[in-house]
Amino acid sequence: MTTRFLPAFAVLLALPGGMAAAQGFAGAEISTELLAYADDLDLGEKEYRGALEFDIYSGFGAAADLSYHNSRELGLGGHNTTLHGFYDRLPMATVGLYVGRDSNDDDETNLYGVEAATEVMGGNIQGSLGSYNGDDGDGGMLSVDARYGFGNFAATGFAGGLTGDIEGSRLALGGEYQLGLGPTLYAEVGRRSVDEDPEAYVSVGARLAIGPKAGTTFDSRSLFEILPGR
Repeated sequence: MTTRFLPAFAVLLALPGGMAAAQGFAGAEISTELLAYADDLDLGEKEYRGALEFDIYSGFGAAADLSYHNSRELGLGGHNTTLHGFYDRLPMATVGLYVGRDSNDDDETNLYGVEAATEVMGGNIQGSLGSYNGDDGDGGMLSVDARYGFGNFAATGFAGGLTGDIEGSRLALGGEYQLGLGPTLYAEVGRRSVDEDPEAYVSVGARLAIGPKAGTTFDSRSLFEILPGR
């Protein structure tokens, strides 16, 4: 999966500008991330993600995310697919709906909910509220992601939680730096807690974003995003 995933998105990112514009192309990004836990320093998870976004008509848009997760607990890894539909002509925010699916071996979990993104005092904030159901059980999910930029630097923060048959949360703070017009390098420290068992972690990664929006509006919606290495 990994060897096929990134080259496929690299081809999409290399589409000629005129062709992309003709199809309503709005933005795209690919990223890779490594995460390690403080208790053993072994890699807790590797993540590869790609996303494409398109303008459809009069403020309506759509996006698709694909991600691959390989962790100490998942073994061969898990996959997520998320589809977003949204409207960005409101005065204060972009609002949308999402549907997604997490899969790992023979287990599948369906995800669905609402999401919104806005700018506040020079910062970008997005959040989502939804539900999950499937082989892992049923419950609710909530996440908030914030970014405040100054020049090529930015401070980031994340808070998310799961309720129901899976109980857990994650809190994180980080920073990122964009290399000119090239990729953005980022790092994050945080704590995830599953069934009241907290673990500290550190993650590093790189992200390349292109297009009129310099990336995509919304992040992936996944249990893996809230509880990495689950």
